[in-house]
Amino acid sequence: MMMSYYCKVSAFLLLHLVLAEQSESAAAASQSHVRRTAAATAQDVCQPHHIHLSVGRLQNRTHSSMTVSFTISSACVGRKRHKNKSFGAVRLIGGEEGGEDDFLVIGDGNSTKEYDAMSPRRSVERYYSDLYYHIEINDLRPDREYSYECLLLKKDAVYSMQYYLREDRTSLYHDDNVIARSGISSFTTPPAPGQWHSSGRTVKFAVIGDLAAREHSRKTIRHLDLHSESVDAILFAGDLAYPSKDHVNWDSWMNLMSRSNFFSATPIQIALGNHDLDTYKHGWVYDINESVDIALAYENRFHMPQIRPPIRELASMKGFTSEGQPKDFITYEYGNAYYSFTFGPSKHVVLSSFTNFREGSLQYEWLLSELKSVDRSITPWLIVMLHCPLYNTFKSHRSEIFTTEARAILEPLFVEYTVNFVIAGHVHAYLRTCPVAFSQCNPRGPIHIIQGNGGRRKSACVPYHNETAEEWVAVREQSQYGYGTLELFNNSHAMWRLIKTGQDENGEVDEIWVTNQLFADEMNVNRGWEDNS
Repeated sequence: MMMSYYCKVSAFLLLHLVLAEQSESAAAASQSHVRRTAAATAQDVCQPHHIHLSVGRLQNRTHSSMTVSFTISSACVGRKRHKNKSFGAVRLIGGEEGGEDDFLVIGDGNSTKEYDAMSPRRSVERYYSDLYYHIEINDLRPDREYSYECLLLKKDAVYSMQYYLREDRTSLYHDDNVIARSGISSFTTPPAPGQWHSSGRTVKFAVIGDLAAREHSRKTIRHLDLHSESVDAILFAGDLAYPSKDHVNWDSWMNLMSRSNFFSATPIQIALGNHDLDTYKHGWVYDINESVDIALAYENRFHMPQIRPPIRELASMKGFTSEGQPKDFITYEYGNAYYSFTFGPSKHVVLSSFTNFREGSLQYEWLLSELKSVDRSITPWLIVMLHCPLYNTFKSHRSEIFTTEARAILEPLFVEYTVNFVIAGHVHAYLRTCPVAFSQCNPRGPIHIIQGNGGRRKSACVPYHNETAEEWVAVREQSQYGYGTLELFNNSHAMWRLIKTGQDENGEVDEIWVTNQLFADEMNVNRGWEDNS
């Protein structure tokens, strides 16, 4: 009864928020992309912005890497990168100028991306993106803090240089050769595989999903920003901006995220969500026979530790619902679709729910190879992230093939290789299961998390499938907003915590100590796992 009353009150509040957001959105829609760009002053039109990080591909005992991404306005450099008369670069700042820890990494043509697409706004026929620079910095030291700045260099100053070499280039980042530079930020590289922070502190991840740019989204971002100093990386379970077929909304979302300190200081690892597919139609008038260029913004604006360059094909609009949800698997391999990375004592496998993962597919064979190659004596924690959950106690998204086939195909692999956590979003609510294997609580099974309550929701409460929770449900929450934290204390113990950022943000949180399933007694099949929620 209390929950029903609470949901009604929440619905009333949500209605007012939605009306306010619609008014704000309508005001924003009246401004064209040209006006948005022209609003920048002459001093800052070339300023690097939207600065964010991703863990790089190189992680071993002696070396680490980080990808620094930033945006330069097309009003500064033009719309065609082959006509660009400048280079993006990242300067690492440390020690004496020009010393071992003070060097420059210059991007090349492969590190610069841009795109254009039809615009749904009647006042703007076509959207032209800014330029996105993704510069991977290798040969860093593990578990070390680096200060850095993003630079836009004059082309004639670096034309004859060989890229990605650490050399004395102090003259290059003097003012005469610099078109624009960002402020100074800093990041800390991951500990070496199998290692912990030399300071003795834990390894801690923030987990978030289905964020958007609504009022509750802003509360979640603010809370995370205030508590991000101890967070090593952010695991984003997909559905970032909810662009609604309008790329300007991607710009607005990036602006929102850039106001937070963590965006330029903490690596963000992303799983592809259905709303990140950008199912844009090629024209203003909807035509079911048209094709769409999937993940256009996601693949250009972000750079995960890629296995290979992406393989994407145009997809028919017939293969999507009216809300842009794919009805079947799409052709999107490699790139930002699926990848893996190592972070100290943890191995992370990020999957695409919407790319074919049936046996024999590219993604399935890659996943199987990844799971087989994990050395649990080095990385005792194995974490999988994908957008669509395998276990779902809510009414929405239950019958999609991305869930039903994942249960049939992926769960046996997760159980066999003792995956510790399976993190998902998609449903705009919160769920934590017991360690579960094939719908039975089992101390050797993964814990499944739905963390889809970052800020996007159409109704005040997400309805449950059954009033009585399934036996594998440990905690479920239909009305609150928030994010989670996963803190690894040692090889055998971790803590999971739900952080509420909604109406009842000071209320009870879900907190649990987790014993690594690798060390669970195989004969102990009861539900005696520790839980103080």
